[in-house]
Amino acid sequence: MRKLSFVLACLLISTTTRAQLTDFAANKGILIADSPTFFVAPPDQDFFSLPAKPAHIPWTQFLQQLNTDPRRHSFWIRLGLRNTSGADMDCSLDYGELDYIDLIVSRGGDDSLARIKAHGLSSVIQGGMLRRPPPGASYLQRESNLLPVRLPASSVTRLTIRIRQRTDEYNFDGLALYDAGTLAADFVNRLPQDRSWLIIQMLFQGFLLCQLIYALFQWLIIRRPEYRYYLIYMTLILLYFLSKQESLFGVTILFSRYPLLKVWFGKTLLILPYFVYFRFIRSFLEMPANYPALNKWIIRVERFLLLYAAADLLFICVTFDRKTQTAVYTTVFTAVFLLTIGFMIYMYRHRQTLIYYVISGSLFVATGHILGLLFSYLEIDRHIDLGVPDIFVFPQAGIVLEVLCFTAGLSYKSQKTEQEKIAGQERLIEQLQANELLQARMQHIRNKIAQDLHDDIGSTLSSISILSNLAIQGNSNTQALQTMNEIKDSSMLLMERMDDIVWSINPRNDSLDNLLMRIRHFATTLFEARGIDYFIDIQ
Repeated sequence: MRKLSFVLACLLISTTTRAQLTDFAANKGILIADSPTFFVAPPDQDFFSLPAKPAHIPWTQFLQQLNTDPRRHSFWIRLGLRNTSGADMDCSLDYGELDYIDLIVSRGGDDSLARIKAHGLSSVIQGGMLRRPPPGASYLQRESNLLPVRLPASSVTRLTIRIRQRTDEYNFDGLALYDAGTLAADFVNRLPQDRSWLIIQMLFQGFLLCQLIYALFQWLIIRRPEYRYYLIYMTLILLYFLSKQESLFGVTILFSRYPLLKVWFGKTLLILPYFVYFRFIRSFLEMPANYPALNKWIIRVERFLLLYAAADLLFICVTFDRKTQTAVYTTVFTAVFLLTIGFMIYMYRHRQTLIYYVISGSLFVATGHILGLLFSYLEIDRHIDLGVPDIFVFPQAGIVLEVLCFTAGLSYKSQKTEQEKIAGQERLIEQLQANELLQARMQHIRNKIAQDLHDDIGSTLSSISILSNLAIQGNSNTQALQTMNEIKDSSMLLMERMDDIVWSINPRNDSLDNLLMRIRHFATTLFEARGIDYFIDIQ
């Protein structure tokens, strides 16, 4: 990698080093007008409140203090560059990976801060990993996190650089300056020859997007709660990987526009998917009805994860202490993982097909996450090169397998639900047929009752009519009295029959107790009036 002018990591306070660097820069028409100076100030110190002659420190002490306590100070670098060519030169300043960097560009021969602040201040360029790219930055400058610097022709440009850190995660070995040609060549050299990793990431993002659209349409059509939770779960997973890889695809959607979101929601986008995951599982397996005891435990875990996500978000927004945040997250995730293993063992004992889908998907995603954390720890903290081009391949593989398991499980549940629906419809048809048969029998009974009632009333009334005529035409009182008694007996018989019919039709009498009382009443009227002993035996 060829740099245009200087790397401060090797720009020590050495006449030989400066002379060599000056000769190299002179080939491009740039001379170092002032050697770099370094000093440390309070974190809220700005350019205008700096002392006229700040206390300089050596580069090694400057770098040591930056590595030891980066958040309690602001770190300053000053140097001067002379463009001896007859044309303006557009350059790019490489600062590594820092949270905030402010580049104050000033011009003039006097290097005193007082004069620069009073007369020579030209512009302020702001950059850093927690800021949006500065206005006017080119595509290569945006992708490489570089600051654009213009060196006017035949003049001295003084650079005052302020470095501020809010997090403990940074990478700084010095500063480097590129011209346009050198930057393009360096960018091409840093691109890997094997593009398979980029293709894999694009396929993964496309896979997540397809699953998201699938879940959305399924929820809009079916409106089952598990599809709603599945949709939210896939959205959170997509946002998490977008926060990590948005710049990889050269697009500006969300996290490139607002870089602070990557710090604020870095762990939130990992915690909330587990919360939604448990909600999905409870709905998917219908736990409130099928596993009420386990359902209560999972609800407690959900509430804990929700409270933890809120506390984690508040903690990182206030402190920006990502190291402590990561340590707490690792501990919490380990506890949740062990608890989830216990849930899996409990569910496995029930030996149901849907449970196998859930257990398989959960194991895949948990294994991928653990491998990702382990490889990240070995490569980042222990500096062990494992030869893995992208650590995200492990959690991504686990998520792909998990999504396939859940999709298959949802399809199986839909098929099972459809079969139960068809069986229910068949039972309903059978019930309707039975109801129709019962209705036909009831109609037959009604018709028979109506016919019997018509025959009894008709015959009895005919008898009463005949007897009435005989009584009217009778010659003696004895014969008339006998006829009237027969009319009375016929009327009483008709009333009894009418009472039997009305009693049998009344639905309030459709019980064994009422039937027994009716039988006793009938037996009493029939037998006791004639002095007959009887015994009623009902099974």
